[in-house]
Amino acid sequence: MLRMLFIMFYLMLVAAFSGSLLASEAKTIEWTDLIPDSEQQLMANLPEVQHDTNQSIFDRDYTGDDPAAMQWQEILKSAKVRTELNNSKVRIPGFIVPLEFDDKQNITHFFLVPYFGACIHVPPPPPNQIIYVSGARNLKADMIYSPFWISGTLITETMSHDLGQSAYSIKADSVEEYSY
Repeated sequence: MLRMLFIMFYLMLVAAFSGSLLASEAKTIEWTDLIPDSEQQLMANLPEVQHDTNQSIFDRDYTGDDPAAMQWQEILKSAKVRTELNNSKVRIPGFIVPLEFDDKQNITHFFLVPYFGACIHVPPPPPNQIIYVSGARNLKADMIYSPFWISGTLITETMSHDLGQSAYSIKADSVEEYSY
């Protein structure tokens, strides 16, 4: 009996240690790391907003011949990804937008977004700034007001939902409350 308890304790210790090892092997990334260089260049080269007019770049007619407005519209809808990140172990902070729940009302699938309220308020972030996350466990619905660290394998695939579209997904190895 004592031997059986020792074996169970050892297996639990190994499982806990390997889980923390998985999180430590993951490369910590920022949201801007998900944006391809070409799009970052577009963003850097957008003209400055002219404050002496009543019309900002956000209010312009996107169907016209305004190149800056068309560039901005392209960035806001972009699903372009960094293919070199495909199948990489990452760790990224963000906020949770619940999509699916289990029978105990724990969140199982969600969008991870860079700021609170994204996807719920219009417009959502571009698809390359939304990550579809599956495999969460014991994540209560009332926890969505806090940021979380998500660790897992990042995949470059599109996922659509009524609340938005993501250009990346992660099968979560771990979901931890955010700490500095």
